[in-house]
Amino acid sequence: MPDTVLPARAARAGRSDTSNDSDRGEDDSSSEESSSNGEEEDEDDDEESSGVEQSESNSASVLATSGITYDLSQLDSESEARAFVGLTGRFDVINCRSTPAGYDFQLSDRPQVHIGADSSTCTCAVFQDRPSGACQHIFWLVDQLHGCFLPTPRSTEVSLTPDGRPDRLPRIEDLLKGNLMSVATQLKWQYLREEEDGMTRTEKVRDIFSAFNRNLPEDTRRDLTETTEQARTAEECVVQGDFEATMFRLAMHDDGVFNSLCKAMPAGACAAIYFDKVQEHSRRLLNDFDRYCTTGELPADPVIPGLGVEVNDVVTQLQRSVSRIEVNIAARAPHGSEGAAEALVSLLESVVARNNDPLEGNPLGRQSFHGEDEDQRNLYHLLIGSVETDSETDARHFVLHALDSLPPVDLHQCANRLRDILRKIEVNRAPKPYLLHLGSLIRIAESAAAAAMGSGQKRPATGNGNSGGYSKRTR
Repeated sequence: MPDTVLPARAARAGRSDTSNDSDRGEDDSSSEESSSNGEEEDEDDDEESSGVEQSESNSASVLATSGITYDLSQLDSESEARAFVGLTGRFDVINCRSTPAGYDFQLSDRPQVHIGADSSTCTCAVFQDRPSGACQHIFWLVDQLHGCFLPTPRSTEVSLTPDGRPDRLPRIEDLLKGNLMSVATQLKWQYLREEEDGMTRTEKVRDIFSAFNRNLPEDTRRDLTETTEQARTAEECVVQGDFEATMFRLAMHDDGVFNSLCKAMPAGACAAIYFDKVQEHSRRLLNDFDRYCTTGELPADPVIPGLGVEVNDVVTQLQRSVSRIEVNIAARAPHGSEGAAEALVSLLESVVARNNDPLEGNPLGRQSFHGEDEDQRNLYHLLIGSVETDSETDARHFVLHALDSLPPVDLHQCANRLRDILRKIEVNRAPKPYLLHLGSLIRIAESAAAAAMGSGQKRPATGNGNSGGYSKRTR
């Protein structure tokens, strides 16, 4: 960031105070004249207070809060109204961040403005109704950003184009390169580093696409790995004979398409769908395993094509599901934590209920899969263990480590179920470290439940994320 950026507004503030003092002096000296022309001065005051001045060419101009004066003569009436509202109003930026396609700014009244190399877009209704011109949010934001880079107010008016870009000023996206953090500090906006945004744009697009089918994002077409490093036009996004790949590319390179998809399938909905899918996949896998043990029948429609239902396949897949849930709790925060808790506890209940020899009593009379003993095909023994289990198995703490990553307020909905699980595995002689770990989680969940009841706190709708002030990452 150039050294001139941070002092820019301070210098303008000093000059503004001086000019105000001068104005007051002039007002005092001309009070008698003003009193004799009361009606005329009232009209002048009204015009000045509106922030609009009349130039010699009789075109409307606006002195914006940044100190820059804008000529609006190139705008049509609707764009002029939008510009006036934006340049004389005030909006609050919740956070901002750099993206491969440009810069995103989240405003407090829900719209998100994106500044890219070719255009600026906004998710507000005004822009969506007429995307050919800038909305009030874009006009305001571009002015605020330019104000950071100008050490002195413009001595002449700067003309505005309908897309919100001032002429004769450097392109704002060029000025922001490498400087967004400094600008955010100066304007007291929260700056989100790349690692704080849990998903890349490619992952977000794949996540949205997977919400409309049975697959998890991790199992969706891996050839859809488009990035925004190499810009594409709409025509270049077309993949002949492949509509899904075409739409994927458009969502990656066209901010309008991407924002529309995010609006249709927001992050909270994607998170809820994701954790519901993981839970359903685990349930189907266990049912397929039970049927295979009883009848020897392989699933006609496996959860994942090519995935077997031998005991080792099932153990591996269940462990992978828990790992995926844990990773996605962090990546999707603050969304979906309730759904994640439900998926994890349901899976743990299912495994605890399978502390038996799955081949016992099967009508085929089968005694073994591949010569293993009954413990080697007992899902409970393999995933949770027993007092005789070695330390390596004890350290896995199946499901419990993933539950650790959830906010306590979202554990309290499962407190009674966790208590029932603890009673069962105490009878089943689970490893002591596992019992202690689960007991600790139950105390945390029950404390959160008691606190919620004491404060009269109501739960948010399922899938809306964390509550009670807990957040794994500052937003």
